[in-house]
Formats: sequence, C-alpha cells, structure tokens
Amino acid sequence: MRNQVIVREQMTARWEEHLPGLLGQVGVPAQGVVQVGAHRGQEVSAFTACGFRRLVMMEPNLDHLSALREQLRVHHLAAGLPEPADGQLPRVVVAAAAGRKRGRATLNITPYDKQSSMLEPLQPMAVVRQVSVPVIPVSEVQHGCNVLVVDAQGAELDVLEGTDLGRLRLAVIEGSVSARYSGGSTLDSIAAHMTGHGWRAVASWAHERPDVVDVAWLAPERPASEPARG
Repeated sequence: MRNQVIVREQMTARWEEHLPGLLGQVGVPAQGVVQVGAHRGQEVSAFTACGFRRLVMMEPNLDHLSALREQLRVHHLAAGLPEPADGQLPRVVVAAAAGRKRGRATLNITPYDKQSSMLEPLQPMAVVRQVSVPVIPVSEVQHGCNVLVVDAQGAELDVLEGTDLGRLRLAVIEGSVSARYSGGSTLDSIAAHMTGHGWRAVASWAHERPDVVDVAWLAPERPASEPARG
C-alpha cells in the first residue's frame, strides 16, 4: 500500500459515517472502542449508532472533559444499549495522553486545539500553551474493547507501542504523508508498524486538510483454536 495512492484515490469523507458499514463488511462486532484523542466527544454519537456497548475515551486536555462527558450522557447513556460483558463499565473517560509507558509529558496546545500534540509542532503551527499531563498506555485501559481509534497528532507510533494489538480486531488511525510534528509519525511509518504486526489496510478516507488520511486496519486472522483476549 502506497500512502500517496490513498490520498489520490479516496474522496474526502468522514470515517465515522462509514464505520457501521465497515464493521459489517469485515465481520467485526461492535463490542467496545477505545479512542485516543477523544477531544470533545464529536464521534460519540457515531460510536453509539454502531452499537458499541463500551466506550473508553482518552483525552489529555482537561478543557475538553466537560463537553466529552456531556456527549457521552446525551448519546451513549441515553441510547440504553446492553451493558458490556464481564462487568466492564459502559463509559470511561481517561484524562491522560496515550504513550509507550506510564509517566508524564508535555501537551503542546496550538491555536486550533484539535492539532494539539504531545510532540512539538512544526511551522507554521505555533504553541500557545503547554501543560504537563499524565501518560498511560492503551494496554492498561483497553479491556473489553476490540476497536481502536487514534487521533494523536504525530504521536501515533508511541500510542501503538503502548497498545496490545493482539486484543483488537480493527483500528482507525489518522496519519499524514509528511510529518507535521517534530519526530512525528507519517502514513508510511504507521503502515510499516501495522503491516509488521500482520495487519492490513481495508479502507481509507482523505481529509479536506491536504495529505491527511484516516486508514482502517484489520487484524490478522487468529487460528480457530486461539480465543480473542478481552
């Protein structure tokens, strides 16, 4: 898969609008989703429409948590979906960034706060504020989830290194053709990581912002004798 082909061939679209159909096409049940970079909860209604029983939302910017919790209340709580299996909580907000290991790091907040990152942005983006935030690996919070969504603004490889991919079936990861942050990942480096673990790209959606693409990755098939891990 060449990332340049993804940008050229895919029409601009919102991945969340296509997620219900994609889940059916690839045979992945809407069990639970962990979202890295949940922001203000813009995708909560889409996850609810898919029927996900468990939502684990990771967001390091404390300014967004009130709006995020409100989206969870208005959409997911109000939907009356069945409780998750094994006594897992249906809605969890993790006020932290996702990374390779536990610790603390600096969140660089930009004028357009959806582009805020754990990495220093490259020009012309500017940093208007820096905040020290906790860092928690996805592997510690992904219990009961079989889908991962990552919007980490260049820190995608750090997120993936801290994730137990063997417990997931589908991942939707935002990436860009060239790095937009110092030391940031690209579509190519994300693809190398995922294909190196046996995953394959099954869909992609280009952004209006040039060269930014969301790619859906499907996990390798497990032997019939190997149960899925929760």
